Amino acid sequence: MGLESLVITMTEIPMADSGAAAGARPKEVTIAGWLILIEAITGLIVGGVEYYIWENELSLLGVVLAVIAFWLYTMIIKQDYSAWMMAVIFNIIAIFLYLAGDNYPGVALSILCWVYLIMPSTRVHFEQK
Repeated sequence: MGLESLVITMTEIPMADSGAAAGARPKEVTIAGWLILIEAITGLIVGGVEYYIWENELSLLGVVLAVIAFWLYTMIIKQDYSAWMMAVIFNIIAIFLYLAGDNYPGVALSILCWVYLIMPSTRVHFEQK
């Protein structure tokens, strides 16, 4: 058995994967997407219910913000840098608009989403390419 057969034998040894499969979505991105999706659903429900009960037109801001959040969700899942930037700005604006429409669950979720999006462990997955 020479050196050449030893090299060939060594290359045939299967190695265990050292991490996630190539192309797998990081858990931080998935969590960010789910937070935005929950924020969208909450804005849609609370905004619609408040408008139905109290006929407050400002409550419809929650419905408009929900539509934008659903769109951002699809882009965040793709790890798009521009979606991350828009989501950060969107959540800052959403905090004030949800406050104007008395949607306090939306305010809490917007703050939570904003804080999670700007964390370094999340931001690193949205680096501009």
